[in-house]
Amino acid sequence: MSLIAAAAAIAVGLVLLAAATGHLRDRRGTKAALAAHDVLPPGLRRGVAAVLPPVELVLGAAVLLGVLGRGALGPVPTVALPLAAGAAALLLAGFTAYLALVLRRTRGAADVPCGCGLGTTPVSHWAVARAGVLLALAVAAAFGGISGGAPDWSALPTDEAPLLAQAFVVVAAGLTLALATAALPAARAVPTALTTLRPARGAR
Repeated sequence: MSLIAAAAAIAVGLVLLAAATGHLRDRRGTKAALAAHDVLPPGLRRGVAAVLPPVELVLGAAVLLGVLGRGALGPVPTVALPLAAGAAALLLAGFTAYLALVLRRTRGAADVPCGCGLGTTPVSHWAVARAGVLLALAVAAAFGGISGGAPDWSALPTDEAPLLAQAFVVVAAGLTLALATAALPAARAVPTALTTLRPARGAR
């Protein structure tokens, strides 16, 4: 498995776990967001709000366990990461399509919450882009797992810094990708006053 695929898997797993935590902590907010989207029928909204957090939790944990490979929590099947990342990709493809539909229906109204479990951000092009980026990362992780298998961290010798440095780079890159992707829609929340230059005092 390449370093890029491993970092992508870590990013996807962490973001899914963060989203699951957010949905579990704010079930009422998730239901309110689904109602504001006005895409799913009321009965289905309740089911989605109940099922989505555990699905995200399981997939996020499965992707992280898959990228850990051997040497961390015992032997991990070679197919674990491709299956987990592939399932995560399907979920994220659904998210991307759903948010794109919501954005089209609501025309980017600022009062329509995303309900993504990653902070209070509205449905916007940024929210759709975040789901799309996560989908691409999940696909990269799945193909990386198929082509290279799960990494064998137990084979890293403690006396060779380059290999340990690679492991550190993978984890750091995964954390960076996760934080950057999760915070992507917050770009819309930056006040206009901070992004617009004001004319100098006395200027006409």
